[in-house]
Amino acid sequence: MLFTGSANTGIALNRQFATRPEKILALEMGGNNPIVVWDTPDLYSAAVLVIQSAFTTAGQRCTAARRLIVDQNLYDPLMEEVNKLIGRLIIGEPHADPAPFMGPVIDNDAADLLTESFLALSTMGGRPLKHMERPIEGRPFITPGLIDMTQANDKPDVELFGPVLQIYRKATFEEAIAEANDTRYGLSASLVSQNPRLYDQFWANIRAGIVNWNRPTNGASSSAPFGGVGWSGNHRPSAYYAADYCAYPVVSSESEQARAAIGLGLRDA
Repeated sequence: MLFTGSANTGIALNRQFATRPEKILALEMGGNNPIVVWDTPDLYSAAVLVIQSAFTTAGQRCTAARRLIVDQNLYDPLMEEVNKLIGRLIIGEPHADPAPFMGPVIDNDAADLLTESFLALSTMGGRPLKHMERPIEGRPFITPGLIDMTQANDKPDVELFGPVLQIYRKATFEEAIAEANDTRYGLSASLVSQNPRLYDQFWANIRAGIVNWNRPTNGASSSAPFGGVGWSGNHRPSAYYAADYCAYPVVSSESEQARAAIGLGLRDA
């Protein structure tokens, strides 16, 4: 069985199939994905990658960035660029003119849940940087929300499936990687940096099935494996590998003619 969906449903399926070892179960679930910005001079490009990662499709992708982890020395100038871009984003229906960057979330219930979740993050000690708004009354359109969770008392490890980005300031790159890995999920992670040495360190230590460098967290190719670990999947990535789960390996030892002899362990004839 090949499943794509929420972590809770995937966990339920995993339990259901626990007594069926003959069944192949490939799970592709959600993510609490980090994008890390570190040691980069081009903050405009970094901001574009953050926006694309967090808010493409109104944040409704399993690979969307849910957390921005940034060098505390870059925090202010980066957030200035991010805020400028958010202020320019067009939010509207698909055929609007001019064309929108992002449309609505799936329905009004989802929009209500996201705004309530944003308020909940605030009560946990998060510092709102940009509040979420509902620009069209009665419709599930919602503006991007930014909240600094660096000093939060509690950091819920959940997948908020929409345009909500949590931000964490860190002093060292090692702290940034530790924060990125502080999740039960492990789907996608991205590093924005001009330093190849940092990417080598990121690649070697990040816990994710999709690891990108100076690219968004989303937009994976179907010609490559796609999946993650932990609450993001069960080590059976989909996309390029999915066909493997529709078959099973068979080992065959063959010879065109039967010739056999026993060299040891026989009494004389």
